[in-house]
Amino acid sequence: MKKFWYNKINKWITKRTTIRRAVENLFPLQLEPDSNCAGARRKEWVVIMKKDMRYYVEISGQRMEENLTRRRELLGELADLYRQSQQKDICIIASGSSLNAAMAAESFMRSYCGSRVLLMSSTEYMDYRREEAKRYFCITISQSGCSTNTIEAVKCMKEDKIPAIVLTGNVHAGMKEYADCLIEYGVGNEAVDYVTLGFSTLVEYLMLLAVEAGKQNGALSHEECQRLLAEIKIGCQANSQMYQKAEEFTRKHYQEFLEMSQAVIVSDGAGVGIAREAALKFQETLKIPALYYESEEYIHGPNMQLTPDYAVFFIDTNEKHGRMQEIFAATGLVTEKIYMVTNKKVEENERVCVVENQVGNEVTPLFTGVLFQYIAAVVTEEKNGFLCHPLFEKFEEKIHCKTEDYKEIIKEKEEMERRKEDA
Repeated sequence: MKKFWYNKINKWITKRTTIRRAVENLFPLQLEPDSNCAGARRKEWVVIMKKDMRYYVEISGQRMEENLTRRRELLGELADLYRQSQQKDICIIASGSSLNAAMAAESFMRSYCGSRVLLMSSTEYMDYRREEAKRYFCITISQSGCSTNTIEAVKCMKEDKIPAIVLTGNVHAGMKEYADCLIEYGVGNEAVDYVTLGFSTLVEYLMLLAVEAGKQNGALSHEECQRLLAEIKIGCQANSQMYQKAEEFTRKHYQEFLEMSQAVIVSDGAGVGIAREAALKFQETLKIPALYYESEEYIHGPNMQLTPDYAVFFIDTNEKHGRMQEIFAATGLVTEKIYMVTNKKVEENERVCVVENQVGNEVTPLFTGVLFQYIAAVVTEEKNGFLCHPLFEKFEEKIHCKTEDYKEIIKEKEEMERRKEDA
């Protein structure tokens, strides 16, 4: 085989995996007291591993399981505000990955909240739906706490005498100057630009909020709440399992992923929010065009652009039929670069990444995004692709989507991680 520059990644992934497993063997498995989490990790080895984007993908499942046990603590303040508002219907205002996380959780929330759930971008709220939002219990989300459009949306809420409730991953960012109530939703300190842990924990948080709201609204019995919490736990554990599968899957297809120049992500139901986030991750890290479509929309025109150069990913967690499998196979007649993420029992196929379980479609966003996060992290690191084109600086000089202190805040988060490691 020719020694292409990108052949290095197979050794790189193998090396990182070997190092991790070697250190795991040196230290005994330590669980939290009274913990029976399948995704529990050995704590010692992470100290010596670089806390990069890939690291945060790996620890997501563990953090989500921890947050499940901390749900009363994490949800307490927001649950009280929701109860006191006497508003049943919920409106979520966000942008970027925060909005994508809300979209991924929307199917679950609509099913179990016992109320209407409305999602809108920060711009959509300010320019077109401000009056409509007044009739809802509004929650704004900014994972970074630095999104300028969401800060402007919060200002509008205050003008309209709407309590400015903000979920964030950084309570020290600029948002603290404007929010009436700033709530850290359980992500902790994710000290990188491109969020993965923040996305996954936010999806989980919104699902847990839906269970709490459903209980408050009388839509869920105690038994139903326990059943849903059990499914969420399976989803959190599947996140850790999917990480291991993603590691193997990327090693198997590393050459294709490194050469990938354009991608399409296809799903349906709750998976559309994950497809949208996957497209965003590929665009901002790999710097390639990436589109997302609902499965039937994909075959009504967008599929006509396909050539053998396209990479097409499918997320199939639809328990009602196998239509996605048929579309997957048909796409393979045009391009060999087809891949699928699923939790369904399917015939063994090297192009299908499977973590089999029986959770409903609305729960699957807890783990179906892991492969895309892993590819984005590993391939971008290997290709040194985190830097944008030099001309992009001219764009950033004119248009700002983050507050001026954003880079300093990221540096502070990195320094906080270094101090933790030193301690």
